[in-house]
Amino acid sequence: MGYRRMKYMGSKRGMLRNGLGEILAEKVPQSARFVDLFAGSSAVARHVAEHFPVPVLASDLQSYSSVLADAVLLRTKTADPAWIENWTSSADKALRKHPDYSSFLALNDKIGAVAVSKVAAEARMLCSDAPEPIVRAYGGYYFSPLQSLMLHCFRNALPELKATHRLGLAALIEAASVCAAAPGHTAQPFKPNDTAGKFLAEAWAKDLWQIAVRKAEAIGATHALKKGRSVVGDANRVASTLKENDLVFVDPPYSTVHYSRFYHVLETIASAGDVQVSGVGRYPPAEDRPRSEYSIGSTASTAMHGLLELLSERRCRVLITFPANQASNGLSGDAVMAMAKEYFDVDSATIHGRFSTLGGNTIHRSARQKSEELVLSLVPR
Repeated sequence: MGYRRMKYMGSKRGMLRNGLGEILAEKVPQSARFVDLFAGSSAVARHVAEHFPVPVLASDLQSYSSVLADAVLLRTKTADPAWIENWTSSADKALRKHPDYSSFLALNDKIGAVAVSKVAAEARMLCSDAPEPIVRAYGGYYFSPLQSLMLHCFRNALPELKATHRLGLAALIEAASVCAAAPGHTAQPFKPNDTAGKFLAEAWAKDLWQIAVRKAEAIGATHALKKGRSVVGDANRVASTLKENDLVFVDPPYSTVHYSRFYHVLETIASAGDVQVSGVGRYPPAEDRPRSEYSIGSTASTAMHGLLELLSERRCRVLITFPANQASNGLSGDAVMAMAKEYFDVDSATIHGRFSTLGGNTIHRSARQKSEELVLSLVPR
């Protein structure tokens, strides 16, 4: 059985296959370190770490991104798969001893056999007062009760060693993304109605346990050639700490919808906080979700200008990717290029791909659009 990658998180994986990978192969070996300031799913940071003997620093506002990066960056050899058996054995014992295990398992048997509206209503009732944050927040919505309990038990059973802990947690985040009953991003779950109910049932029927194990095996089989690390923080603040001979990859937000709204489920799994949720998307309060100046129309241009000025002062070489056309935060590839030319010598290339609108584009609300992505190579003067 095949397992999908994480649900769509931008165009980075496609770009790696469609031109960006070749550009990195040319630029990275000339650098002392590679820095990804908006790491997101960590696709680019992991790619560089696995293919080039330079340390990688991955940065993002959200904790789940740090986990995904560290799963590879912290190790310079493949993980001994024996840890997975210990992990799953511990999680399985906790799962089977849980007082709600039998009722959750019985409800799982109804998926596909009973009207999805009835199954969902029962699932939400079962999970509404659960003491486990993941079960209470997302059981009966993004996940079946059993899936949400698996996530809880797996997370509690993670090993203490940091590198392996991050590996297992990354596997859980990726498995949760594959299984989440939502159309692409986890902005809101499928409704248990005649239109979307079949998709909810399909998602709840997925074997999260086996998917998590497969993800752990796959991630563990990869490693960095040089040990790196991740940080959670604002890109401009991190930029102020960088050094000459760093190659900095900048793929900033382009939507006025904050990315944290779309990855809040993954963020909860990463942080294991006692999340309080509300609304159709089961969101945490807005004040508890990271906000980026790059996703605010009135501040995006100032933030980008400030970032480029900082990177110029630090004498970094820079690769920037940005949609060629105007994005909903008011920036465009041409505008970013004009800013860059104030501080750097600039070469540019255009690659074709698809990007997620995140519900906030200025053209229409299709989930993904064909795009021309501008890639700018900046050398400090």
